[in-house]
Amino acid sequence: MSDAARPGEDTFSQVLQESFTIWFSYLNDGNGDHLLPRHIIDLKSLVCQTPAFLGDGLVPSNDPIAFVCKRWPSSQGKGSLLIQGQSTWKTSKGICELPPRTIPDQLQLGIDSPSGVRLSDDSPFSDWLGVQGLSGYDNGNYLSVLYLAWAYIFSSRWVELLGRSVDHECQMHYTSQGTAGSPQSAKQPKVQVELDDDVGEEETFWWRSVLCSDGGWSATTKHNNHVYLSPWSVSAEDAGMSLATKGDLNINMSDPPRSKTALKYLSRFCMYHGLYAQCSAALAGALYIPFLRGRSVSLPFPRQISSQKGVGDSTFSISDLLSEHYGLLLKYMTLSFNVWGLRSLLCSTFFNPDIECNLISAWLNPAFAIIDSVSPTKGLLATFLATRQPRLGALWLGAILTDVAKSVLRDIRTGMTALDLAASAWTGTRQTFLTSKMGSSQGEVISRDDECRLLYITACEFHERPPIWGWKPFGFTQLSDTDLPVREHAQCIGHCLEYESWEWILTNGHSIRDTIHKNIQPAKHASYPSARSKPATLDDYDYDFFSELLSEGATCGIFGWLRPTGYPHNERVIYQHSWLDLGSIDEKVEPDDEDSDVERQRESKDIQIESWLDRIE
Repeated sequence: MSDAARPGEDTFSQVLQESFTIWFSYLNDGNGDHLLPRHIIDLKSLVCQTPAFLGDGLVPSNDPIAFVCKRWPSSQGKGSLLIQGQSTWKTSKGICELPPRTIPDQLQLGIDSPSGVRLSDDSPFSDWLGVQGLSGYDNGNYLSVLYLAWAYIFSSRWVELLGRSVDHECQMHYTSQGTAGSPQSAKQPKVQVELDDDVGEEETFWWRSVLCSDGGWSATTKHNNHVYLSPWSVSAEDAGMSLATKGDLNINMSDPPRSKTALKYLSRFCMYHGLYAQCSAALAGALYIPFLRGRSVSLPFPRQISSQKGVGDSTFSISDLLSEHYGLLLKYMTLSFNVWGLRSLLCSTFFNPDIECNLISAWLNPAFAIIDSVSPTKGLLATFLATRQPRLGALWLGAILTDVAKSVLRDIRTGMTALDLAASAWTGTRQTFLTSKMGSSQGEVISRDDECRLLYITACEFHERPPIWGWKPFGFTQLSDTDLPVREHAQCIGHCLEYESWEWILTNGHSIRDTIHKNIQPAKHASYPSARSKPATLDDYDYDFFSELLSEGATCGIFGWLRPTGYPHNERVIYQHSWLDLGSIDEKVEPDDEDSDVERQRESKDIQIESWLDRIE
């Protein structure tokens, strides 16, 4: 390095060029085929070891249970209901045993207001591109219809499962506005959605309640005298859709269908219209309904074409696809209502465990230079990001459909990434250097990333929480300058941070524990696709490639976690560096318990998380 923190110019330039080559290779090769890749609709691999919602199937169905929940008010006056859980992590695989680490978490179980749905010609995927290998399917565009149907199915299953808790009063009901003959809203032009002629009145009534402009269903729970909505609650008030039915409905239904029946209705609709990929794409979008936190989403207008039964390749069964999705529904729900976890997974697409904190500008600047040149409306951005990390392709598809991707990419660009170790383990993705394999101490020194790992897995004072910065620190520390637990375990073989289980905490002091059977390997990023006919260069892009703002922020962040009480004398040149800007601190000083840097860091993280969530568009 040319100084204590900045990398040398040659090193920066080398990483910059290598990064540009990697990110540029993920672009479509220009063959004119803009179909989405097949893996972009694969949600099964995404939830490979995600626990089932509320631990369903792990305790007898007739056992009384009550989950630890609490109300959480927000700055916007809306409140939510949080449920308590925790993940457990193994810290040893060798002869030196250390106790496991547990990481508490709170997930969004209930909300105060539904998310709205609007229709727009300018929405992402208004012109559905199709998916490779699925010719004959998905003619027209029914993403908004399917999105609303999945919202109902998620909410209905939420009522069915949460209703087991003795301190929750759950209800699924049609609203009065959803009854037959209710007026359509004048806020949007009417769009008629066609159903199969064989659909009965009960099924037709359900579709009207799901799609009609005045929002015809509600899923609620009452807990401690507060009523909350399902996290997947939506309102179609501004959508302006109606059904192209023959004649008026003459019934008023009192009991909405259960989730399994609703899935049959959805399956019939998809088979009638030949919808396969769009069904999975809409499901991926519905995963972000809790993420929206009551905000409206703009979806494409339904585009009708003549329906033909039996279209498409018979090797792809629509009914089998829907059955598979229902079998995975409880895993989808757990992932979906972990709002911070979803955000962290999108951020993980840009993570590279080999990049040190002072080089992330060289790594990320080319990525965003290329992203700025990619049109999000034609599916190219979804393909680009899904090619980088195929396992998360469906998440990016849903994020772009709901316009969540815009705010997430904006924050990653400015260094505001998210970390959620549980979500990382559930999906087999990598977000932080903490879960990488430990190295071995080199005599009298230890690498700073291994020092961080040992500080955390030994629960050393002021390091009880994992760092929210995933990029590893550079360099080495003299063992004599490290904390005692680091010195004690620096020579050990087999220390690690590996996911073991997830627990749903109960009010009786017990928990429902979901233990993994086999730890999957983290998903690898895609290898280079075939070379393009005309390779690009840095000069082809108008971007400040040599800005080091991202590196500065990440370096300050991880070193602040590593040295919360001050720096040893040997690191004087680091803590006096302009990137760290620590003033006149010279030696390690114990902080005041009531006003320590650690507490300020924790408070800052909590405020930062809430602020980011409040700003999601």
